Amino acid sequence: MDEPNEILRRRKPNLFRKTTLLLMGGAVGLAAICFVAVTLLPASEEPYFESPLRSVLTGLGLLGIACPFCIIGSALRKRSAGSPYFEEGFIASVISLFGYVCVLFGLLCIGLGAYALAKHLLGSE
Repeated sequence: MDEPNEILRRRKPNLFRKTTLLLMGGAVGLAAICFVAVTLLPASEEPYFESPLRSVLTGLGLLGIACPFCIIGSALRKRSAGSPYFEEGFIASVISLFGYVCVLFGLLCIGLGAYALAKHLLGSE
C-alpha cells in the first residue's frame, strides 16, 4: 500500500495552476516593462496625461499589476466559500477590490491616452 506522501509526490502538476502562474508572471513582467519605459521617456513640457504614449503605458502597467490581485482574490474567495469564518473572505474581498481599482485606473489612463491622441490628431487645442 502506498503512503499518502508518496502518492502526492507522484501526482502530476496541474496544468491550470502552471498556466495561471505564467499569466500572473507575464502580467507583472509587462507592468515592469511599461513602468520602466515611462520613466525612460524624455521629459516633455505638456502635462503628464496629455501625452498619449505615457498614458497608455501607465494604463497597461496598472492592468498588469491588477491581474495577479484579481486572480488571487478570486482563488481565495473560492477556497473560503465553505468556511464558516469571515476573515478569509474579507481578505479575499480586499485583495479583489485593490485589483479592481487598479483595473479602473488602468482603463481610465488608456481612455485619457486615446482622448489625447484623438485631440492631437484632430488638431483641436
